[in-house]
Amino acid sequence: MKYNILLFVLLFWNIHLIVAQPLTLNWQSCYGTSSNDVVMDIVSTGDGYIIAGYNSTYKLLLVKTDLEGNFMWEKQYWGSDFGEGAFRIFPADVGNYFVVATASSSDGDVTYDPYPDANNCWIVKIDSEGNKIWDRIFGGNCNDKGHTGAFVSDTSVVSFGHSCSTDGDISVNYGSWDGWMIKVDKEGNKVWDFSIGHSSLDMSSAIIETSDKGFLASIVATDGVGGNIECDNFDPNMEFVEAVLLKLDENANLQWQRCYGGSKHDDIEDIVETEDGYLLACSTNSSDGDVSGAGYHIGYDNGGNITSDIWLVKTDFEGNIVWSKCYGGYYNESPSRVFRTEDGGYIVFGSTSSNDGDVSGYHNEAGWFRDIWVMKVNSTGQLQWQQCIGGAGNEDIANAVIQLEGGKYVLSATLNSNNTGDINCITDPNSWSVWLVELTDTTVGIPEKTKNNPLLQVFPNPATIWLSVEIPGFLNDKQTLLKIIDINGNTVLTQKPVSTTTHFDIRHLPAGIYVLKMINNEAFVTKRFVIR
Repeated sequence: MKYNILLFVLLFWNIHLIVAQPLTLNWQSCYGTSSNDVVMDIVSTGDGYIIAGYNSTYKLLLVKTDLEGNFMWEKQYWGSDFGEGAFRIFPADVGNYFVVATASSSDGDVTYDPYPDANNCWIVKIDSEGNKIWDRIFGGNCNDKGHTGAFVSDTSVVSFGHSCSTDGDISVNYGSWDGWMIKVDKEGNKVWDFSIGHSSLDMSSAIIETSDKGFLASIVATDGVGGNIECDNFDPNMEFVEAVLLKLDENANLQWQRCYGGSKHDDIEDIVETEDGYLLACSTNSSDGDVSGAGYHIGYDNGGNITSDIWLVKTDFEGNIVWSKCYGGYYNESPSRVFRTEDGGYIVFGSTSSNDGDVSGYHNEAGWFRDIWVMKVNSTGQLQWQQCIGGAGNEDIANAVIQLEGGKYVLSATLNSNNTGDINCITDPNSWSVWLVELTDTTVGIPEKTKNNPLLQVFPNPATIWLSVEIPGFLNDKQTLLKIIDINGNTVLTQKPVSTTTHFDIRHLPAGIYVLKMINNEAFVTKRFVIR
């Protein structure tokens, strides 16, 4: 009898371990227009979120929600050629946002197009209500697209895409398609541009601003001659691409470059800076070269093509590899966003079509659809946990993930799915929908309970350029002082509030977790926030 009870307890405990999930879904919402909608990015506004993308009629789409995912407004921007779409959205100066987009039209919401016969990079600046402040077309008379970009601490923006133009805003073209970036100030003026490429096909993939105010950017490149790419280990048949990483200073002067991968396809999808270098979130089909010994999971999709793993590469500040590891199963895995965590590890949001290897909990028949795949690794790349999120269909997040405080994340995805698995809000399963979800990582401990604290509010959180702090008016009479304290306990900024809202310029502070401390002659209150 005792044995049976013990066996029951053990079986119950094992089932509990299998069923328990590290991420909990706090709330979710679905949205849709009369056309299919595609999500590309999301930004926190302090009082909610703005989702950026496009719809099936190729109109630029913006959707605003509150902090609980309730719909607030929708804006669309387009012209008569219906070739407009947003790829990224970033904070600008206080209360405004940059939208990195593409445009084929030369009329409608496109104010002025100097290159009317080409598809070009389109940068739109909007206010907090989605109203256009200005828009600018950049590029030339071939085709130019702002595929991704980066916010810059001087309240400008960098668009990073690709170009085949030899005129207009493109200072140099090395042949065919080059990776091309352009820096634009807050008034919409070009500051500089930079091309990376050679005689063959070179396309942008990721870019961040680094702590020294320069940039770390990556492209995928095929075999070619000339130009400014120094790699020499390309696939001579041009079937697969190599990942190229380049470091620029703040004026777009090339400081160094590195190439990563093996004999198959290798691509850098996201980058995060650490205290001692960088973490590159890559996809790879290779098992040799730099991927040797990383644990690539060989597999083939339903068409017989070799499949990809997520490949994390930790480097020093010169781009030298410190460690690398592969994660995945038999079918395809790829990363979208990577974030640092408070314990020195990393959390990766991406996609999977597998249900073996490192992947479990997939919601479909393996190989046919994509789930959102989230995994947590420690500082040396050891897998700590993983979780599949989705339903019986495809879920794609592109760049649309935000890291909040207290182990929380908000993601938005394009759903071609139905109300199955984790999804319970779709109203039309025959169209693509926008899915907005708040998640909590339950493995990080109890989050700080400050949401309902009426004495201290900070926004946006995460912040990038400005941090706004709200306190009740009566506290101004009590010798109140506001301090920003870094993770090591050092006070990095101090300010005395002169009204109920105080703005901190945080452009010079490195990314990480901080504490805002309000002190007066009666007590003190703290609030955690994140700088990205």
